Amino acid sequence: MHEVTSTNARKKAAPYIIGKPAVTPANLEEVDLTALAAQLTVRQKAFAAMAAGDDADAGDIAPLAFEALSDPKTKEVHSLSVELTEDHVQELKDTYGEALIIEKNHSLQMFSGLAQFEMSHSPMLTTQNDDFKVTLKVIDDDGAPVEGVQVDLLGELWSDRQRTNAQGKVTLKLPGETYETLTELRLKAASGFWSRVIAAPQFASRDNVVRVSALPTSTDGPQIDLWGNQAVGNVAMPQGDRVRVAVIDSGFADGHPDVVAAGGRGFADGGDPQEDWKSDDSGHGTHVAGTIGALNNAIGMRGIADRVDLFALRVFPGATIAKLIAAIDTAIELEVDVVNMSLGGKEKSVLLQQRMQAARAAGILLVAAAGNSGGPVMYPAAYPEVMAVAAIGKFGTYPEDSFHKRHETEHVSQDGQYFAAHFTCRGPQIDVCGPGVAVISTLPGPGFGSYDGTSMASPHVAGIAAVLLAQDAGIQAMARDLTRSDALFAKVVGACKPLGLPSEFQGRGMPVLTAQGAPADGPVADDDETPETPGGEAGLDMVADLIQKAIEAARKIKESA
Repeated sequence: MHEVTSTNARKKAAPYIIGKPAVTPANLEEVDLTALAAQLTVRQKAFAAMAAGDDADAGDIAPLAFEALSDPKTKEVHSLSVELTEDHVQELKDTYGEALIIEKNHSLQMFSGLAQFEMSHSPMLTTQNDDFKVTLKVIDDDGAPVEGVQVDLLGELWSDRQRTNAQGKVTLKLPGETYETLTELRLKAASGFWSRVIAAPQFASRDNVVRVSALPTSTDGPQIDLWGNQAVGNVAMPQGDRVRVAVIDSGFADGHPDVVAAGGRGFADGGDPQEDWKSDDSGHGTHVAGTIGALNNAIGMRGIADRVDLFALRVFPGATIAKLIAAIDTAIELEVDVVNMSLGGKEKSVLLQQRMQAARAAGILLVAAAGNSGGPVMYPAAYPEVMAVAAIGKFGTYPEDSFHKRHETEHVSQDGQYFAAHFTCRGPQIDVCGPGVAVISTLPGPGFGSYDGTSMASPHVAGIAAVLLAQDAGIQAMARDLTRSDALFAKVVGACKPLGLPSEFQGRGMPVLTAQGAPADGPVADDDETPETPGGEAGLDMVADLIQKAIEAARKIKESA
């Protein structure tokens, strides 16, 4: 191994993942990753010693940025996550050749539309008026002030962002601008309200008031039937063994009265794996979890699959390919049925794809967001082992002056109801599409928010897969292997309703649920129709489930009071 002689090498280190090809070339010896891990541990301690200085106690020096990832069933090391210098990478390549795979450990991103609402400040400007500012008050439909609203004011040269105070007031400063040069006002509350965009806003020198409208959902009830649920079908899950769904995301807001997690694990550097998953700084993971499995109770909203065991596997903040691999291994260990990944990146990873194959071989259906760049499908959705989900919106499901309006495109469904979202990644890898514009779901607080993104479309499909599995005793009885995951994949694709969009935007279409025992090509309820409650034992099962969920929700509300 390369002898470390200078701390300069430490400065050039970058995160990598090391593993083996699925089949080692015949002319090469298979690499013993356990032995290689031991060698790298020694090397990493040498790096740590140099960083700590000559006075450090060698017994207290820990390896830097090193982790061996093992298969949860065989316990065999399959990947190494480690920081390496370029020289060391080259040395490993020279030593092992094609018998070793060395990849950059790239960062991953969430695929919600939150970033699309962002703006940046212009760094270089010449100004004549340093005193121009606008003060306004944000109120709700009842005239009450709204605290914590993110307010962005844009001008021709400058922009500013502030949040409203307890009185709903905010002051924005735009040096060099005038009332006539202001181009746009954007408002977005943390939760509970629709976003609002006002072009060429007209302000006075004082007493400016802007109104935001509340979402139809709240923890006070009543429960609202959301457009995504209506589009894919409101179907009561049958009683019996609960389907297990893993949400690999930003964590979970423990204590929300409308969604409950059965467990989880955190993968933050230096964090507590048993506790970190119970918080969610961004709200992204909680939103995704609610779309899949929010309780069918008397408040808020209902998830697509209201009788599932949710497992929150937290990889954000700081998500990387290595953390995603570790989360997939945990999903295999937990023997989940479905995994949702509302995340990804542009870079392809052979080692990540190997773990996707391992998950499919363990009987797990993998569902992933296609991406929000408007370009080619991103990874992991682009892997053939993963069900890639594109995002669609529905006209008339959001205010005309909301930010959601900007996602409309000319790609409209045959019936004129739906459109392909402008941000959605597209291509031949798309398998299905799902609701991804103006999707209301759970947020920390507890509250509710309306988000856009393929991140929102993917959990609709993951929830559909959970319901279809619960309805199919045959698939449930299968051994946890590739045959099982293939059967569920085919079941979801077979439930698709073509929308008349180009295949690069919809794949096979939008999967639509029907009541257990109903014909697969049966009618889908119109938005103005309420799906009928099933009679007989199915009806009793649903009533019993409603009572149980209401009890759980009441307990949560009481605990949070």
